[in-house]
Amino acid sequence: MNKKDEVAVTSRSFSKNKTLVGELRNRYEKVTLNTEGKSLSDKSLIDFLKDANKVIVGLEKFDSTILDNLPNLKVISKYGVGLNNIDLDELNKKNIRLSFRPGVNKVPVAELTMLLILMSLRRVHLSMPNIKDGIWSQTRGQELTNKTIGILGFGNIGNHLADFLKPYKCKILGFDIQQIERKEVIQSTAEEIFVDADIVSIHLPLTDSSKGFIDKKLFEISKKDLKIINTSRGGIVNEEHLYNFLKNNEKAFAAFDVFEVEPAFDSPLLNLKNFFATSHLGSMTEEGVIAMGLAAIEGLDENNK
Repeated sequence: MNKKDEVAVTSRSFSKNKTLVGELRNRYEKVTLNTEGKSLSDKSLIDFLKDANKVIVGLEKFDSTILDNLPNLKVISKYGVGLNNIDLDELNKKNIRLSFRPGVNKVPVAELTMLLILMSLRRVHLSMPNIKDGIWSQTRGQELTNKTIGILGFGNIGNHLADFLKPYKCKILGFDIQQIERKEVIQSTAEEIFVDADIVSIHLPLTDSSKGFIDKKLFEISKKDLKIINTSRGGIVNEEHLYNFLKNNEKAFAAFDVFEVEPAFDSPLLNLKNFFATSHLGSMTEEGVIAMGLAAIEGLDENNK
């Protein structure tokens, strides 16, 4: 039992999980949880973390302003994946150590991606509201088998998605800055993917170079019935350009789990019939939460080695 360090957990889903909280309390005596379910930012985040020297964080933004006001902070352990919310240069300047386990959420995110791909083809989301309105329509969809799939980003999740697609005999086009070491994947440029793909699935990290990467230039060369799935990060797709593409091409479809601004209650995309949204659910399975949480707990100790 560690009685010296003070640990704070900003993540709401971690703080509500009895298994993870129990494991953390077995290791640390001084633990502060976000039990009120608050979305922490700016002053509320600083106040919540002011006494902690170790923290488990989710999507909260850690920039120079936040870090300047947390002089006790020594370790940040990431709950989940994606580091676009953390200023890595500031961590290095302040000698704050970071624990991050890539791929810990690859299974639930790839599974959600498959669900959205199949839904975009079979259009099953239309049935329930039609039935409620007294319309017994049999909407005609498409099969996934033999489709051309473009996967943008071939890290852990992109690779796992490619595994899921094997039984469907799809032609898989892959885009990544690294060489893709899979014989069945045709390494392609983003332009080549948008020209040829029936479905594009986004699995890129959000960086300065990827922000707004998918824009009208790519939509203009794509098929007019393109299906585009985003379970990575909001901000990679220019949402205004996506809106115009979907509005002008009724057979196109997009399903997004992430948005540039979340919650996305005011997004114009929600008004389109050929757009479907989920509320950043990618990792939110019982198994996924446990896996991410245990990795984050382990990371608190790993950073002291």
